[in-house]
Amino acid sequence: MKSILKVHWDSNLPIYAISQSELLKKGIHVLLLDVDGTLVNRKSTKIPKSVKNWISESKKLFTLYLISNNPSKKRIAKIANELNLRYKYNASKPRKITTLHAIKEVTSESKNIAIIGDRIFTDIIVGNRCNIKTILVKRLNKDGLPIKFNLTLIIEKLISFFFK
Repeated sequence: MKSILKVHWDSNLPIYAISQSELLKKGIHVLLLDVDGTLVNRKSTKIPKSVKNWISESKKLFTLYLISNNPSKKRIAKIANELNLRYKYNASKPRKITTLHAIKEVTSESKNIAIIGDRIFTDIIVGNRCNIKTILVKRLNKDGLPIKFNLTLIIEKLISFFFK
């Protein structure tokens, strides 16, 4: 039995360092993107230039869709509008329902869809539960750089190790 905690691609990189050509080689055509920690710092709505550039280039190659657990429609809408992307907020990941709605909207085979996020217990679990690829990235700090020490992720990886 496959573990719902399994990460398909633990990039050990921030999202803006993920290679679009590698994503294409993996057969990915649709990216569901977590917001807080993945695209922006959790305490900010300022999208780093490096993220904006990566999104701009990715839009030429993939269908992009934001999917956030954040309950603030105003916050997620502001970010989505700035990036000109569709979005879901208050997704309650790892619950599947909102993610499945997004998958239905993008109308692509699940084998061609990946979710990118900074958390195993939300983004990775929901991706596995929805039978799509999962990509783990480094969380961003307030300056848009990857954080050096992520205690939450260390704990999640430790717990995941025991559930293989």
